[in-house]
Amino acid sequence: MRVLLRVNTDFPGARTLAGQLAADGLPAGARIIYSSRNKVAVIDDGAEGPLCVKAFGVPGIIKGIIYGLFRKPKALKAFDNAEQLRALGFDTPEPVCAVTLSECGCLRRSYYVCRYLENWCELRGIENLADFTPLVRALAAYMNRLHRAGVFMKDFTQGNILFRRDDSGAYRFMLVDINRMEFGVTDTKKLMSNFGAALDTRDGIVALAHAYAALQPESERDTVEALAVDTFDRRQAVLWRRRHIKEFLRGKK
Repeated sequence: MRVLLRVNTDFPGARTLAGQLAADGLPAGARIIYSSRNKVAVIDDGAEGPLCVKAFGVPGIIKGIIYGLFRKPKALKAFDNAEQLRALGFDTPEPVCAVTLSECGCLRRSYYVCRYLENWCELRGIENLADFTPLVRALAAYMNRLHRAGVFMKDFTQGNILFRRDDSGAYRFMLVDINRMEFGVTDTKKLMSNFGAALDTRDGIVALAHAYAALQPESERDTVEALAVDTFDRRQAVLWRRRHIKEFLRGKK
């Protein structure tokens, strides 16, 4: 069995925890908070506080060989992306370690560990909040800062963008589930695809796009705002078609 590690050397016990995950998998006392193909669990690390462990699902043979031999596994990507994001000045939970285990060139098990977040909110449903207007302006400024830094998060969705207000009343944002990211991106169309699922409603996206466009050079504002809203509309059309195809196929059974 081949084991690859990423370890945060500033975090006490990170290497020990990585070794335990490699040998035994999730600890018996882990509290599962999400379970599907991937599992997310919380473990107590004593003095260091609670940690979040993401156990990635075991891939099939073909994907296992791809990730075992040719592509960086998701757990290692998450760790490396977290370090790069934090170096650029963007918040994401502090990475602790990442572990992958491969057998005969085929990825089998993999884990990513970071600090567990408390008292942060998802973006889902913020259109109904009393402070939606200042919040959406802060989100637009945050997206603008990400894009100017060349950061492109492919899963830029309500559940992966967390927020809270600090003691001064300013909004802070935190990115989670970050294994699918690119850095150094300058393609405007690619960056603008972040508007496809950032909020739930078209009215919310229109407000977000307007606030984002206001931060661009005056000559680009109308184009940027239209592209942002069109990105959302096109994604909704795709989702609508998929939903109705599924309903049609279920009706045929």
